[in-house]
Amino acid sequence: MPQKETKILVFTLLLINILSIGFFVLLLYFTDNLVKESINTEGIIKVELKKEDIKSFMKDDLAQGKIYQEKLANYIIQSEGTVDFIKILEQLVLNSGLKSDIKNVSNKPFSVGSTVGVEHLSVSVDVTGEWKNIQFFIKSLENYPLKIDITKLSLSKFSDYVVKGKNIPIWSGDIEFTVVKIKDTK
Repeated sequence: MPQKETKILVFTLLLINILSIGFFVLLLYFTDNLVKESINTEGIIKVELKKEDIKSFMKDDLAQGKIYQEKLANYIIQSEGTVDFIKILEQLVLNSGLKSDIKNVSNKPFSVGSTVGVEHLSVSVDVTGEWKNIQFFIKSLENYPLKIDITKLSLSKFSDYVVKGKNIPIWSGDIEFTVVKIKDTK
């Protein structure tokens, strides 16, 4: 039979083992809760970071939108800017070395832009001059930084002009085009 001291030693070691196992289980439970809390905190941090990223992107998008809106405004005739545009058109004709007659200027509805407050400004102009000058005018009109759509273009040889024995053909052109314009506020 085991001696009393051996029993006490086995009992003490058993008690120490039980306490160690209990302490280990308690430490494991505490660590597991810390891990779960860390995972939850990580998820919350990720959500907040995503919100901040979205806010940052939205701020960038708003800034870009304002820039694009300003750039777009440069491609549209401003409200009550019809007279200024006609002056610009006359200057383009003069720069091309042509004679012109603006026959008609009218506002027409713009089906796509009616909800954003824009319309078409329809212009009909007759020009007379040399072929190269008419070409230059048309290119100038097409390249002008506005939303200009040429809807009708009719060119015909008008007459011949003789300078120093050289025959220079004179052409006439009937040009109709539309320009996008912000509706006048009345």
